[in-house]
Amino acid sequence: MDYTYKMSEEMNCRRVFDIEIPKEKVAAKFEEVFKMLKKEAKVPGFRPGKVPMSVIKSRFGKDARAEVGEQLIQDAFKEVIQDANVDPISQPVLSEVDYKDDEPIKFTASIEIAPVINLEKTIGFTFTKKSETITDENVEEAYKAILHMQSSLELSDEPAKEGDFITVDMKKIFDPENRLKKDEFKNFVIELSKDTALPAFMDNLIGVKIGDEKDIVVEYSADYAEKSLAGAKLGYSVKVTAVKTKVAPEISEDFFKGFGEDVKSVEDIKGKIRLDLEAQRRKEIQEDLRDQAIKSIITHNQFDLPQSFIENYLDKIVADFREQQKGGEFDEDKVRSTYRAMAIRMIRWDLLMHEIAKQEGIKVEAEDVDKWIEGFADSYNMSKDEARAALERSGKVKEVRETVLEAKVMSYILDNSEIVDE
Repeated sequence: MDYTYKMSEEMNCRRVFDIEIPKEKVAAKFEEVFKMLKKEAKVPGFRPGKVPMSVIKSRFGKDARAEVGEQLIQDAFKEVIQDANVDPISQPVLSEVDYKDDEPIKFTASIEIAPVINLEKTIGFTFTKKSETITDENVEEAYKAILHMQSSLELSDEPAKEGDFITVDMKKIFDPENRLKKDEFKNFVIELSKDTALPAFMDNLIGVKIGDEKDIVVEYSADYAEKSLAGAKLGYSVKVTAVKTKVAPEISEDFFKGFGEDVKSVEDIKGKIRLDLEAQRRKEIQEDLRDQAIKSIITHNQFDLPQSFIENYLDKIVADFREQQKGGEFDEDKVRSTYRAMAIRMIRWDLLMHEIAKQEGIKVEAEDVDKWIEGFADSYNMSKDEARAALERSGKVKEVRETVLEAKVMSYILDNSEIVDE
């Protein structure tokens, strides 16, 4: 090989080459380029091919220099990475190019290579399985939540109590730092709940009725969500215009029908709730086992990850945010920072999952995909052909294969590990 080089291995699958092209090769390339220019150059006063070399070098020397440097650097880099048995996954980044007349060309090129994954441990873990038990209290809590969601708000002449909603007109009467830009707030709704209302409103508005007026001083905490009010102390004049209380739905035949034709009683509803909660719990258990498995696989099988993999993944997330915002502004740096850890986890798991499948001979067969599509069709009340057509139109068939492959790899990991009850 005509070149000399030194390769340095850096973190994140980065390889840095310090390459030198000998001056003899540089000179030979110059002669080659000048001879080609002499044949093709059109210079006023000279016939084609008869332009003196001194004129060629004077007139085209700058262009020749750029062409020589570009060609030699490309050729040298290509030959060097072949000699070093390196397969780049990124375009080379050049730096410290030393290119002087009658001297060797020296330059530094950095690239990224695909990560080398050596599986150390893929089975034999111990995972904790959460309890599958659904208690009567779980069912009762879910039933009360349904009643709460289906409750209506009705005007009340009674004093406001916890859980009620009151509508007020508020005027600002004390704001020494001018934290609030508005002075009046019409039809402002306050839920008298310790989870949502500020303590000052809870303390002063429990017991009020329509038409009552009060002056209230509100002290906002230093970590209040609305930054412009954090740490402020403001005074309001409050007039109550409405008190509404939640009224649970009537337990009637119409109420039962909302849960299915076969539901005839509250106990029937609770039976359906129990089945739903059990299905949800089983799904949560599987998701938790999956998370434990992924964490264990990543922890026990470390490898360098190219930075470009992470940035490309984050580019897609940012693009999704931009699409959702529809031209609106958002903090791209914050999005990248927020999702970086997740991106690293997902990329590592994807690479490891495919390496495990390769090592263990785990493959996705046509019947595996058919079975998944059949389940998808049942979930959305579609025929199998309709489901496949919809997936093909949206370009999701490849994702189906990935989903099935992950499920098979996950089964391999869990089936060959110990699962203990919580």
